[in-house]
Amino acid sequence: MYKEALDKMSTLGYRPHYLSEAELRALLVEALENGNGPDNPETFHARYDHVDRGLTLDDVIHGIEHNWTYERPPEFNDNEWQWKYRLATETIEGEPLTIIVAVDTRCKTFEVITRWK
Repeated sequence: MYKEALDKMSTLGYRPHYLSEAELRALLVEALENGNGPDNPETFHARYDHVDRGLTLDDVIHGIEHNWTYERPPEFNDNEWQWKYRLATETIEGEPLTIIVAVDTRCKTFEVITRWK
């Protein structure tokens, strides 16, 4: 029944509500604990387009597991039909870090779109 309801909502153009910080935190932690699908949760852009930023996957994971808040309200991506969340957190060294994640709430996975100091 849940799947049928989701399918019906998506065909009617229903936009799901974004997750609260507590809901997103729980999803991100669960996704990391369960392997989150691919070996690396970062897009090609996040990993290779800005090597000069000096950020590693360890910084990103630390930032996700560390205390963070929404840097701004979540934005809905109509093309991907998912919410993007901008997290204000910090690197392993304690420097300010912003991480943008796109979340698949149905599969309980996420992808890091980009990150910067």
